[in-house]
Amino acid sequence: MRYVVFLMILLAVGVIYAVTRLRNAKKQSSGKSSKNNVIPLDAHRRARKHTTEQPCSSCKKKNGKLMFYAQDDGSVVGLCKDCQVKAKKRDMLPL
Repeated sequence: MRYVVFLMILLAVGVIYAVTRLRNAKKQSSGKSSKNNVIPLDAHRRARKHTTEQPCSSCKKKNGKLMFYAQDDGSVVGLCKDCQVKAKKRDMLPL
């Protein structure tokens, strides 16, 4: 009788150990996959620093920062600060 009780306790401890082991393995594997979803921004930042300047759609001067507007026909134009007055006169919508 004591042998059966000892065997049942040993079996219960083994089952508990196996269940906790499986849970920890699932948590670790899901933790590793979430780390792979992180995208490093270093390459993106470096690419933005070395961008070529775009020309203004109106005066064709190369400028680093353009404001983009939608024309009446639906086309998009990029205008420098000097040419933004033209966009306001023509009631262009800023994007």
